[in-house]
Amino acid sequence: MLELMLAAVATASAGFIVWGADSRRRRYGVLLLPGISLAAGLTAWILLQFSGIPVTPGLMWLTWAVPVMAGPAAAVTAALVLVPRRTARDDAEEQRILRL
Repeated sequence: MLELMLAAVATASAGFIVWGADSRRRRYGVLLLPGISLAAGLTAWILLQFSGIPVTPGLMWLTWAVPVMAGPAAAVTAALVLVPRRTARDDAEEQRILRL
């Protein structure tokens, strides 16, 4: 259970760090990237638990290392992919509203 808490805290913290480092963070909410990071990290943790890796003596460290790497990677990917699309859509909607 400690591994789950470690994975949750580490991935959420990394998501906040990615949010803080993004210069376009005003375009989306403060919890978007940490939420994506947390979801990806905990999904990786669950998949590793069901795969049987925690009972393998040489691979036990993967259950805390992989989620901590997968969460920030998902947050960075979301920041690079989702934010430009969302920004373009928001700008188009703002222009449509201003034309009325």
